[in-house]
Amino acid sequence: MIRIPLLKDRHNHLFSYGSLATATDLFKVRTEEDAIRQLSQLPHDRINVAMGWFDSYFTFSEENLDKLPPIIICNNSLHNYIFNTEAGKVIEEQYNEWFVNCKNQNWIERNTMQVLTFIAKIFGFNRETFERSIKKNLSLGVCFAADMYVCNNDIFEFLATNDCSNVTEVWTSPQNYPLLPERYKKVCRGVKLFADGACGASTAAISEYRNGGNPFMTYTDAELTELLEQIVSYRSAMAIHCIGENAIEQVLKCLDGVLSHSPDMFIRLEHTQFITEQQAKKARDLNLTLSMQPNFNMDSIDYSDRLTKSYCERNDPFRMLIDKAGFKMGENLVLGSDGMPTGVFGSLPASLFPPVPGQQLTLDEYVAGYCTDNFDKGHIEVEIDNANKKVDMKVVVNE
Repeated sequence: MIRIPLLKDRHNHLFSYGSLATATDLFKVRTEEDAIRQLSQLPHDRINVAMGWFDSYFTFSEENLDKLPPIIICNNSLHNYIFNTEAGKVIEEQYNEWFVNCKNQNWIERNTMQVLTFIAKIFGFNRETFERSIKKNLSLGVCFAADMYVCNNDIFEFLATNDCSNVTEVWTSPQNYPLLPERYKKVCRGVKLFADGACGASTAAISEYRNGGNPFMTYTDAELTELLEQIVSYRSAMAIHCIGENAIEQVLKCLDGVLSHSPDMFIRLEHTQFITEQQAKKARDLNLTLSMQPNFNMDSIDYSDRLTKSYCERNDPFRMLIDKAGFKMGENLVLGSDGMPTGVFGSLPASLFPPVPGQQLTLDEYVAGYCTDNFDKGHIEVEIDNANKKVDMKVVVNE
């Protein structure tokens, strides 16, 4: 048995997931029949929310959806949402722009986190919700979890009033950051923007999908350069969501020009699942940090209906990044989960025994990239069965 420290999850959505803690979990559901059976038991007198749906395994017919209580169903990628007629009546009244554009995937990509914020507000936020989230994360081996998109002033007020820096950090949108009062800016780590979509919605900016897909680029080069220059003027940290190699290429090209007069700014590229070796070396030379999710290794299986064999094999190229491009775990390559799922139970087996050899991390690399540097709050007991490619884990939290 080996003891490792608890995890520091650099990419999560602590407050959104906390508010959605009572949502129905479809993460392990693999058929529409099972999903309908589970969802039909929900209350009829309010909007219900389901998370973790993989449309690679099943979809919902409109007929079946409308037999359910009022329901919003979130794709596991958080880049695709559906709702039935009864839920739509409330959405039409409270967030008409989403209601009108609910089948416009380009609009969804540009407004993904606004939609998630709206859904989370259905449940509200309070101290009890926050403390419950922290406790749940600890049970999953996580003692620190960032929230990569907060635009709710109730949350900023809570953070400005309570020192939570030992358990979380928050980021906000480029549009919201300049609107924040100074006391809120002091508790905001930086600005998060999206350069492309996601694999789950077939909108990550890759060159080929088996199902045709809808690869999405949020900005033109000129628009992205202008936005980057604006964010640089804030003197905050910056995080850029870029999954596909085409989005990564655009981001690197635009950053190269912008950073020529702001070389000391901290910038993280989020996900970078299909980064090439040439792009990785360019990112390293630009002094960028990569923030990646080993649980996304499983996209090579979960999204094999839309990703070609080549892209399944290129997904999350950790070995290339470390062995060829010279990234250092815990320094300029850090790990998180995006909450899909949160914790050690999904991420460690996917790291040690991934679907693709190039995704594999050693335990030491995993610890360097993911774990805190002490055992103050607890530890994780790990037993690795290499012969059967299994990992047994137990989380021990200090009282």
